[in-house]
Amino acid sequence: METMVYKEVSTATKIMRKLDECKNHLQLNNLFSCIVSFREVLEIFINSTNVSETDKNKVVTPLNDFQQTLSNSHQFRDLYGSVAFRDNDFRTSYEFIGQLIKIKEDEIASVLINKEVGEILNLGNLNEEEQQKTLMMVSLVERGEQSVLQKLVSENDDLASLVLTYYNDNGINSRATGDINKAIQEYKKALSVSPYDEHLFYNLARACMETGDKKSAEENIRHALSINPDFTEGTKLLNYITQWSL
Repeated sequence: METMVYKEVSTATKIMRKLDECKNHLQLNNLFSCIVSFREVLEIFINSTNVSETDKNKVVTPLNDFQQTLSNSHQFRDLYGSVAFRDNDFRTSYEFIGQLIKIKEDEIASVLINKEVGEILNLGNLNEEEQQKTLMMVSLVERGEQSVLQKLVSENDDLASLVLTYYNDNGINSRATGDINKAIQEYKKALSVSPYDEHLFYNLARACMETGDKKSAEENIRHALSINPDFTEGTKLLNYITQWSL
């Protein structure tokens, strides 16, 4: 009987394959999975003791390039703000991403056990399965796991409406109290639940105006009108923005 011989995969190959997985997560808007996978990539690179200089040189540039792609992505900026990774300083990147993951998990946990949040989401009126699905949606929104979220939303319209209202109301309340940056974050989270809602883009455009960001305001209201060209309030706002002088 012929014996099968398996060739051991090099560390560089492992890293490049894992990096492709990170890119796929980012492309699918699954941000949390992306940064968790990227931290695993960095861990492999940092802890590998048998990597030749040739193999190191093969992966350093792709690692640096992905760090920049990640930090420049709108998904990352929306969830974590403006972050600059330093080229070749992969240990610092590894530790920093670990901190981001821990902070985000703590934030999500505090939201999910918050009684006030539960009341806003009307969890008391839902059965146990519905409660779990609703909280899962909130968790996915907070993690930036878009593809999984949209599948759950498509299968649970009524529960998705609760989550959508929760984030939109958070945005409205934040704007009313003057916390415009928080309002923008909450509107974007609402859009992750309902990405084709022209009224959410309208709210987001109004908030962007209050920060003086005319470009983003115009982009968002034009997006609203591309969804619904007959959106009268949107047309009025676009006319105002185009004539708006900072």
